[in-house]
Amino acid sequence: MPEAVNPEKIIESVAVANLKTLGDAPALYAGLAMANAVNAQHALTTLGLTILAKAVDLVAEKQLEEGGVLTAALQQMTKAAQTTPPVTP
Repeated sequence: MPEAVNPEKIIESVAVANLKTLGDAPALYAGLAMANAVNAQHALTTLGLTILAKAVDLVAEKQLEEGGVLTAALQQMTKAAQTTPPVTP
């Protein structure tokens, strides 16, 4: 005959499972944070490479007499790529 269900054992099993879940949570969230950091770094690297490629393209297509326009365009691109916020009074 099957053994009778003991509610105390069920409660204990659920408590153990809950405790294990709570114990594993910090490692899970640390792993997620690391993955988010890696993805953000990858996005910034991609953005930097895109800006560099655009700058190289501008330099390659402009002629020497248009140096002032080229300089202004590169300065605008550089300002847009900065990660430091502007100083606010």
